[in-house]
Amino acid sequence: MRKKIIVMSAVMAFLAILYTQSAAAQNAVLYAWTDLRQYAPGETGTLYITVRNDLDIDLIIKNITIVYVDWLAYVKNHWEGNKTFTDVNEICEMEGGVYNKEVTFTVPTDGRGVTTDAIVSITTDKDDQLPHPLYDVAEINVVGIPEPRTVVDMDTWMTSLTVVIVICTII
Repeated sequence: MRKKIIVMSAVMAFLAILYTQSAAAQNAVLYAWTDLRQYAPGETGTLYITVRNDLDIDLIIKNITIVYVDWLAYVKNHWEGNKTFTDVNEICEMEGGVYNKEVTFTVPTDGRGVTTDAIVSITTDKDDQLPHPLYDVAEINVVGIPEPRTVVDMDTWMTSLTVVIVICTII
């Protein structure tokens, strides 16, 4: 009797492991990241986008939208700070298929060049069959340009220092 309980427990554990693996495998995931850890205003970088399809159906990537949250601005009758690629029509094959895209960006130099999130969202031909929408967020860290420090009234300060040194020398 004890052997039957052990065998049944082992079989149930094995089936539970198979079930969790098959449930976890039924997914499509979007990853987004940048090529550098930090950027300066005016610097160009690359945003890498990868879709991994572990579903049992092929996905056709239709549109890719990237929104640089803190860089949005209406400049000369158009919006800057977002990119949309329409009619991509690339196939991301089923069960382990991977789709990759590289997008270049330039950190603004007009005061909007601050650390921001790049929100990437992708639409496919099978969005209604996906367990969740395909989107990810990549942080773009921007370091500020050091501002020059100035001493106010430097000529007055230097004159006073010179007078003090002359007086100390005389004494």
